[in-house]
Amino acid sequence: MPPETSRFPPPHIQPDLLLEDGEVIEGLKVIHISGHTHGSIALYNQTRRILFTGDALLYFSGKVVGQSEQSSVDIREARRSIERLTILDFDIMLSGHGEPLRQNASALVRELYDSLKSY
Repeated sequence: MPPETSRFPPPHIQPDLLLEDGEVIEGLKVIHISGHTHGSIALYNQTRRILFTGDALLYFSGKVVGQSEQSSVDIREARRSIERLTILDFDIMLSGHGEPLRQNASALVRELYDSLKSY
Protein backbone atom coordinates (compact mmCIF):
# COMPACT_ATOMS: atom_id res chain seq x y z
CA MET A 1 0.00 0.00 0.00
CA PRO A 2 1.49 3.42 -0.93
CA PRO A 3 2.30 5.81 1.91
CA GLU A 4 -0.36 8.41 2.70
CA THR A 5 0.55 11.88 1.49
CA SER A 6 -0.82 15.22 2.57
CA ARG A 7 -2.34 17.72 0.18
CA PHE A 8 -0.80 20.53 2.23
CA PRO A 9 1.38 22.17 1.55
CA PRO A 10 0.47 21.71 -2.10
CA PRO A 11 3.33 21.36 -4.56
CA HIS A 12 4.83 24.58 -5.89
CA ILE A 13 3.74 25.34 -9.43
CA GLN A 14 5.36 28.05 -11.50
CA PRO A 15 2.54 30.24 -12.89
CA ASP A 16 2.52 31.39 -16.49
CA LEU A 17 1.25 34.83 -15.48
CA LEU A 18 1.21 36.66 -12.15
CA LEU A 19 -1.96 38.64 -11.48
CA GLU A 20 -1.84 41.74 -9.32
CA ASP A 21 -4.45 42.44 -6.66
CA GLY A 22 -6.91 44.96 -8.10
CA GLU A 23 -5.92 44.27 -11.71
CA VAL A 24 -8.85 44.06 -14.13
CA ILE A 25 -8.78 41.43 -16.87
CA GLU A 26 -11.69 41.18 -19.33
CA GLY A 27 -13.98 42.97 -16.87
CA LEU A 28 -12.99 40.79 -13.89
CA LYS A 29 -11.24 42.40 -10.94
CA VAL A 30 -8.55 40.21 -9.33
CA ILE A 31 -8.80 39.90 -5.55
CA HIS A 32 -6.04 38.01 -3.74
CA ILE A 33 -7.59 35.70 -1.17
CA SER A 34 -4.84 33.49 0.22
CA GLY A 35 -5.51 31.01 2.97
CA HIS A 36 -6.98 27.93 1.34
CA THR A 37 -3.86 27.92 -0.82
CA HIS A 38 -1.11 30.46 -1.35
CA GLY A 39 -1.88 32.69 -4.28
CA SER A 40 -5.63 31.99 -4.45
CA ILE A 41 -7.70 34.64 -6.15
CA ALA A 42 -11.33 35.61 -6.52
CA LEU A 43 -12.63 37.31 -9.65
CA TYR A 44 -15.29 40.00 -9.35
CA ASN A 45 -17.47 41.51 -12.04
CA GLN A 46 -19.00 44.62 -10.48
CA THR A 47 -21.22 45.38 -13.48
CA ARG A 48 -22.86 41.94 -13.52
CA ARG A 49 -22.58 41.60 -9.71
CA ILE A 50 -20.88 38.19 -9.88
CA LEU A 51 -18.10 36.84 -7.66
CA PHE A 52 -16.04 33.77 -8.57
CA THR A 53 -14.56 32.48 -5.30
CA GLY A 54 -12.65 29.39 -6.38
CA ASP A 55 -12.39 27.16 -3.31
CA ALA A 56 -12.22 29.97 -0.73
CA LEU A 57 -16.00 29.86 -0.24
CA LEU A 58 -18.45 27.12 -1.09
CA TYR A 59 -22.25 26.94 -1.26
CA PHE A 60 -23.93 23.68 -0.24
CA SER A 61 -27.52 22.98 0.81
CA GLY A 62 -28.44 26.63 1.14
CA LYS A 63 -25.39 27.54 3.23
CA VAL A 64 -22.18 29.46 2.46
CA VAL A 65 -19.15 27.84 4.09
CA GLY A 66 -15.47 28.65 4.25
CA GLN A 67 -12.57 26.27 4.27
CA SER A 68 -11.74 24.24 7.37
CA GLU A 69 -8.43 24.33 9.17
CA GLN A 70 -7.60 20.93 7.67
CA SER A 71 -8.16 22.15 4.10
CA SER A 72 -6.28 25.44 4.40
CA VAL A 73 -2.61 26.25 4.40
CA ASP A 74 -3.36 29.21 6.72
CA ILE A 75 -6.80 29.39 8.35
CA ARG A 76 -6.23 32.89 9.76
CA GLU A 77 -5.37 34.18 6.32
CA ALA A 78 -8.39 32.35 4.89
CA ARG A 79 -10.64 34.23 7.33
CA ARG A 80 -8.98 37.57 6.50
CA SER A 81 -9.64 36.79 2.85
CA ILE A 82 -13.33 36.20 3.56
CA GLU A 83 -13.36 39.57 5.32
CA ARG A 84 -11.98 41.19 2.14
CA LEU A 85 -14.94 39.75 0.21
CA THR A 86 -17.50 41.23 2.62
CA ILE A 87 -16.99 44.73 1.21
CA LEU A 88 -18.08 43.65 -2.27
CA ASP A 89 -21.66 43.88 -3.50
CA PHE A 90 -22.72 40.86 -5.58
CA ASP A 91 -25.85 38.87 -6.25
CA ILE A 92 -24.27 35.70 -7.63
CA MET A 93 -21.44 33.67 -6.13
CA LEU A 94 -19.80 30.92 -8.17
CA SER A 95 -17.37 28.64 -6.35
CA GLY A 96 -15.11 25.80 -7.35
CA HIS A 97 -17.42 23.26 -5.68
CA GLY A 98 -21.07 23.26 -4.75
CA GLU A 99 -24.03 24.99 -6.28
CA PRO A 100 -24.24 28.50 -7.77
CA LEU A 101 -25.60 30.97 -5.23
CA ARG A 102 -28.02 33.18 -7.14
CA GLN A 103 -29.66 35.38 -4.49
CA ASN A 104 -28.46 37.40 -1.51
CA ALA A 105 -24.92 36.19 -2.09
CA SER A 106 -23.01 39.11 -0.56
CA ALA A 107 -25.34 39.16 2.49
CA LEU A 108 -24.78 35.44 3.07
CA VAL A 109 -21.00 35.90 2.84
CA ARG A 110 -21.20 38.69 5.43
CA GLU A 111 -23.26 36.38 7.69
CA LEU A 112 -20.60 33.69 7.39
CA TYR A 113 -17.85 36.15 8.24
CA ASP A 114 -19.79 37.46 11.25
CA SER A 115 -20.16 33.88 12.52
CA LEU A 116 -16.39 33.28 12.14
CA LYS A 117 -15.41 36.33 14.21
CA SER A 118 -16.25 34.46 17.41
CA TYR A 119 -13.61 31.78 16.70
